This record gives sequence, C-alpha cells and structure tokens, in this order.
Amino acid sequence: MTETSHKMSWYVSYIASGNMFDDRVHRSTKTFASEDEAKEFARTRVRAGDQTLIAGTINPVLPKRVISSASIMAWLDGSRS
Repeated sequence: MTETSHKMSWYVSYIASGNMFDDRVHRSTKTFASEDEAKEFARTRVRAGDQTLIAGTINPVLPKRVISSASIMAWLDGSRS
C-alpha cells in the first residue's frame, strides 16, 4: 500500500503537558496526510523548543518509517534517517 492510498499516513508525537523529566508527562499525537505536513508541524514544535518529537508512518503505509527524537533535525533538513 502506498502513502496516497491511505488518508492519514504520517504522525508526530510530542509532549502535550509536563516535561520529559517529570513522572506525569502526557504525550499527544497528531496525524497528517503527507510527510510535508508532518514536517511543517514538527518544525513549529522545534521552534517552540520541543526536543522530544517522534514521527513516522502510520500502518499500513510502506515502507515503515520511524524518526526518533535524535533524528528529527536530520529528517527536517531532508536527510534520510
């Protein structure tokens, strides 16, 4: 199955409240129809100081991609992670 055959094909997960050093961190996930839309949202979160983003494709989109927090900046810059 390709990205174009699945309505929401990308996600970005982020901390919605709390901080990464707190026991009460609440993560939220937003879904997107395209990688470009997911990247734009992630750029906005990075500009706001979020360093805990995780992104990737939603099943059954192939090839499966998961972009870790450590790889987000390379992904946003266009590098393949």
